Amino acid sequence: MAIRKLFPKIGFSNKRKHLAQPPGSLVHFGTKRVDRFQIRSMRFDEAALEENDDQELENVVKADPDLIDFHEVVGLHEVKKISALAELFSLNSLLVEDILNTGSRPKIEKRDDVVFVICKLVTHDGQTNEVDVQQCSFVLLPNNVLLTFLEGPTSAFNPVRERIRTGAGGRIRRFDADYLLWALLDAVVDNYLYVIDVLDRNIFQTEEQLQENPDKITTEELYTLKRDVGQLYRTIRPIREISTVLTRPGSPLLTETSEPFFTDLNDHVIQVVETTEDLRESAGALREFHLSMVSHRMNEVMKVLTCFSTIFLPMTFLAGIYGMNFEYIPELSFRWGYPALWGVFLVAAGVMIWLFRKKKWI
Repeated sequence: MAIRKLFPKIGFSNKRKHLAQPPGSLVHFGTKRVDRFQIRSMRFDEAALEENDDQELENVVKADPDLIDFHEVVGLHEVKKISALAELFSLNSLLVEDILNTGSRPKIEKRDDVVFVICKLVTHDGQTNEVDVQQCSFVLLPNNVLLTFLEGPTSAFNPVRERIRTGAGGRIRRFDADYLLWALLDAVVDNYLYVIDVLDRNIFQTEEQLQENPDKITTEELYTLKRDVGQLYRTIRPIREISTVLTRPGSPLLTETSEPFFTDLNDHVIQVVETTEDLRESAGALREFHLSMVSHRMNEVMKVLTCFSTIFLPMTFLAGIYGMNFEYIPELSFRWGYPALWGVFLVAAGVMIWLFRKKKWI
């Protein structure tokens, strides 16, 4: 089974941030993934739930202060609508700029009036065996408001939505919006673990193939596998800083009730990062092992060729002597000279073959 690459080929984006642009400039940098801007809203408390998969922008502002507001915004290319949404919630322009720039480095900001998290959402499609990476931004605001900004639709948060629908009386309906933030980040980390498991299986299968039949694995396939693991590591690594900051006090929006859950999230993140580091080492070791096996096979071929060359060396020497154009060579007039020379050839070759076999060179 050939190795299939999971990540798209690394390249430089044609859409880059313009130089010397003033801070807070609201311009979308990235790929347009959807044609239609969409807001999926869920308003709920322990007893009530209101859900709208196509919420109007003017209805996003919270009406009931006792409800938890969860709004998932899909389509970062609609700069005007996102700018209008930011005005409704009085979001800082620098914060919105980071949301619109899909090349932003994952980070976290904790203040009294907002908790802002940018991370990379990594999901795996089992049918196509491809991995999708998109930027995901979370904005936790006072009065139990949580905004999520995505480049395109995803099913990664469907389990969390289902828990909200069926969890009347459960923690996710009783606790504040910071618990919902934890649940969404936990879903992000769970998808990391799933993709890591896929890559781990690929590495295990490749290792078996190298041991059974190294000729079926090419250097290009091993490079692709190593590149995928390296790209996943660079994508996941910043989440450790985010999870660590979330375990520390620094914002009244993060309550003591959710503190144990963020601590547990941090433990999972450490496991994810360490596992990815192990995968990097394994992928690098596979490539080195393949190169060493190729070099070993080449050495075996050269050893066999050298042995055959050495066997024919005395024959070449004797043939060269008796092939010289001298008039007086005593053995040329000997009746049994030619058969005797062949006898010397065979004996010399036999002795050398026996010596090589004794030393296990052939």
